[in-house]
Amino acid sequence: MIVGGGAGKRRGGRNSALWALAGVVLCVGVVLALRLSTRIADRGPVFDERWITRPIAEIIRHGWSVDTAIDFQETKGPALVWPYAMWGWVMVRDVHEVVPDGVEGGGRGSMMAQAWYSPIPGGPNPAPPKMLASLRYFSMFCFVLGGVLLLVLAGACGVRGPPLCMVALLYALLPYQIIFGQIVMGEVSFVLVALAMLLVVVWGMGDGRRTLHPLAGPVLYGVLLAVLLHSRIHAIAFAPAVCVVAWQRQDLRSWPWWVASLVAGLARLPLWARWGGVVSSDFQNLHGFGFRLDSLTYLGAAMALPLGVFLVAWIVRWRREPLGWLPPAGVCVGLVLAVVAMPDMSVPSTLVLDQTQDRFQGLVASLTLLVAGEGVLRGLLVGIACVVGLGGLGALVALSHRWRLTGLAGVMLRVQAFTLGAGWLLYAMTRGFVFDRYLLVWSIALPIAWLLLLPRWLLVLQTLALAATAAMLINIWLL
Repeated sequence: MIVGGGAGKRRGGRNSALWALAGVVLCVGVVLALRLSTRIADRGPVFDERWITRPIAEIIRHGWSVDTAIDFQETKGPALVWPYAMWGWVMVRDVHEVVPDGVEGGGRGSMMAQAWYSPIPGGPNPAPPKMLASLRYFSMFCFVLGGVLLLVLAGACGVRGPPLCMVALLYALLPYQIIFGQIVMGEVSFVLVALAMLLVVVWGMGDGRRTLHPLAGPVLYGVLLAVLLHSRIHAIAFAPAVCVVAWQRQDLRSWPWWVASLVAGLARLPLWARWGGVVSSDFQNLHGFGFRLDSLTYLGAAMALPLGVFLVAWIVRWRREPLGWLPPAGVCVGLVLAVVAMPDMSVPSTLVLDQTQDRFQGLVASLTLLVAGEGVLRGLLVGIACVVGLGGLGALVALSHRWRLTGLAGVMLRVQAFTLGAGWLLYAMTRGFVFDRYLLVWSIALPIAWLLLLPRWLLVLQTLALAATAAMLINIWLL
């Protein structure tokens, strides 16, 4: 009996390893298929590449110095810029590449020649065509490696067999992820490091005394959180999530996680002081601190696609529970925000860096404009989406607490739920731009949450909705 059980366990382990490998192959296949079947290999700068590749290209062109590696102008930090620059330092042969005439998406003498020049007069130029193509390969690498880490995390949370392939598919279908795996943006490398951090968190908290790592876990978590904070300030949302779950898990013994979070936050202050703000000087009117509620309305509406499905699952599987008040509360908060804090989604005709400009853009803004145009109906659709999104956030928190903290899945689900809540609340204290894609950096474990918390029929519907969204984004940005 013992031998048979062990053999069965070994066979199950081998089968899960094969399914995990299939999930990795799926991630590789997705990035290669998009690279080969779309125009992205030859297209000029898309999304924010005209902005974000400037400091990267400057390091590649002129080498590493305080001026190029720290005192650059970008909304992201060195933890984003440096890895791409190191990749380019190795992979790019012609560091002083000149943009030829007739290049796709730009080129000297073409109608889009300005795409290859700095959007800020006198600033550094973005990466030229061959350099840009090489840097995009690093995004593909980060996408695949992030998928590997997510599959490891799924295995740690008890996912076995064919569902591992589903996790890989849902990872690719996270809103915007499939696009950012092809171009140079800050999210895909952030997601990679954030997944490594979440793995450390569940490893550190463990599922019992023998698997607990009370010092090594918090130390490694603090290091990775500090790295993420030097990529983008959005990483701060992980800190309260991890600390609250650690408190639920260990009570007063959770103090190392609190100390690690504090130290990681303090490690960001020297760069803050040098830049004079949370972002570099050129962009401080576009991203800064202030109090407002309309950003909460917009991000609440953006949550409808990834989180609204949890509200349906909670209704279908309703039962009395201590946190059962959260989904109705989320619905009520969404309704109030829709009434009192509707965002102005008109897009300024020009980008003026020396003025404070609010801008709400992304899937919510585009789809509501397409369906309803400008006017009252558009605001109504945004309000409905906000109600669904915040109701879904409350449902995710409630559903995650149905899993005990004695298992790694319970730890992961609660950290994921609280991170989204903290990230959403963070935007009550900001001014400037708000985009749907900001949710991606807080949604790193949603593929596992969808798999564990949704009934099968609802998981299928969610997958179809995500696939339709991905197809639309591919058509806009890659074809």
